[in-house]
Amino acid sequence: MHNMAWMVAALLVVGCGGADLPEGWEDAEAIEGLTQSECKAGVSEDTVQEALVATPERGAVHIEYRAAQFRCDQEVEGFVRIADSRVDVLVQPVDMDPGSVAGCDCRYDIDMAIKGLSKGAFAVELYRRWDNINDPNDPKKIGSADVQIP
Repeated sequence: MHNMAWMVAALLVVGCGGADLPEGWEDAEAIEGLTQSECKAGVSEDTVQEALVATPERGAVHIEYRAAQFRCDQEVEGFVRIADSRVDVLVQPVDMDPGSVAGCDCRYDIDMAIKGLSKGAFAVELYRRWDNINDPNDPKKIGSADVQIP
């Protein structure tokens, strides 16, 4: 029985396999505490552009991804790569291979904090990626900002 429990635990760890990340993002870390608003408006109903607002905080940068365009009722997650004085953030759906999709898109406001940054200047870049039903599905740059971490 002990071996069976170990095999199940091993399968659970292997089965998760990590997120479906694009090339170059394999070592990105999941962002904890990301929040996603309710659907604000259908994409065809407005001309609002997706935007990045980056606010420096002590040891962190607070990121607001405004008017993010994803499918209706699609939960998203974020990943970060930090190297030298760069902070790259990727937001994508939790389910990259949905069995069925909503026939509409929504705008969401997404908030997150990237913690553990040292004092100094950082270039923040925000990318969005849709689910794998879109082909090609490369990350799209939404915006960039320079911040000074106190």
